[in-house]
Amino acid sequence: MRKRIAVLCAASVLAAGAVLLVPTVTTDTSQGDTRVLGITVNKGHTILVGPTDPITFPVEVTAQDDSGIRSVSPIGVWGPSYGVLKVSPMTCEPTSRTVSVCRGTATVDPSRKDVYNDEAGTWFVDLKVNANDGDRFVGQTAGGFSLKRAARISGYDVPSHATAGQELTVKGWLNRAFWSDNKYHGYEGGTAYLQFRPHGSARWSTVATAVSDATGTVTAHVRATASGEYEWYSPGDKWTGGAVSSPLTVTVAAHPQP
Repeated sequence: MRKRIAVLCAASVLAAGAVLLVPTVTTDTSQGDTRVLGITVNKGHTILVGPTDPITFPVEVTAQDDSGIRSVSPIGVWGPSYGVLKVSPMTCEPTSRTVSVCRGTATVDPSRKDVYNDEAGTWFVDLKVNANDGDRFVGQTAGGFSLKRAARISGYDVPSHATAGQELTVKGWLNRAFWSDNKYHGYEGGTAYLQFRPHGSARWSTVATAVSDATGTVTAHVRATASGEYEWYSPGDKWTGGAVSSPLTVTVAAHPQP
């Protein structure tokens, strides 16, 4: 049973004394001068999740109250389609009389069905900050971050030797993690750029653009101009991470003399 079904059982969960970690209709509201100064998830970096390996990432909350911060609890993170992950108990350290930094971690394990394909995208922090004087801050969307499906791209069909002016057909395979069956599969409709770098240069230039077909295959046709390397680059999108292929080396010879 998918965990999102648990939302329908909110009343029974609360009655049992458990912490519900998804945004819910609640009468608990912010009170007093407690406020959140900042939230950082995974040190500000996108969380890329492959098909099987668990990923643990830090969650950091900086909060302020004139009496000082007692705790951040409860806290969880949630995403599209009722995606939800638990955050470990937060440890708060004061940086001044009124400000504290509270830290915890969350783990996403696709092999345990912590996430499903439609739960990639923008996620949020749902938390309650408790001050020493009883004030509090409550926020269901207190901080946003990206959790995406990891992607890979490979290149192939490039000859190791070519003649100047020869048309080259360069193919690649763009694929991304499917959390539904814990495997990589071809990604249809993804954009990929074929880039070229001449020998001796550190600069890549885009020479073609392609959109992956139903199997995840990308294809480009280019003219050989100089010896160098080709690579495929896919920037990803809101739901999928970026990927770069290994370089494909081509040695280009001048036209033979008549």
